[in-house]
Amino acid sequence: MDVKNFFLKIISGSKGTAIPPPVREAFNQQFDNPLNTEWSKVEDHYEAVFYKDELEHIARYKATGNFINLKVNLHLSAVPARVQETAQAHGELMNAIAIHENDLIEYELIVRDEELVRYFLLVSANGKVIDKERL
Repeated sequence: MDVKNFFLKIISGSKGTAIPPPVREAFNQQFDNPLNTEWSKVEDHYEAVFYKDELEHIARYKATGNFINLKVNLHLSAVPARVQETAQAHGELMNAIAIHENDLIEYELIVRDEELVRYFLLVSANGKVIDKERL
C-alpha cells in the first residue's frame, strides 16, 4: 500500500476522490463545522455527504465550484403541514428529504399505502405532487 496516498485519503476525508479546489472552497464557505464529510464524484458533479445539526446533508457542486443543490434528510416532524397532508393522501409518510435549489424547496418523500406498497413522491413546498413512482 502506498503510505503517502493512504494518509492523504485520511486527511482529505474524500476516500480517494480528488476534489477540485473551487469545489472544496465553495463548500467551506457555505458550511460551518460540518461533521464526517465524505466526498464522491457522481457523473459530472461532486457530492459532499456530511452531518450538521444531527441531520444528514448532501451538497452537490459542479467542478467549477458552482452550487447545484442541497438535500437534507428531515425528521418527519419537521415536514411542513402542506407536504404532510399531501403525503397522507397517498399513504403513511416513511421518509422525507428537503431539496434546496435556486431559492426553491421541494421534498422527496417515501410513503407506504394500506397494502404496504411504497411510493416515491416529489412534492413542491405548497404540497403539489410533481412526480409519483411506485418503488
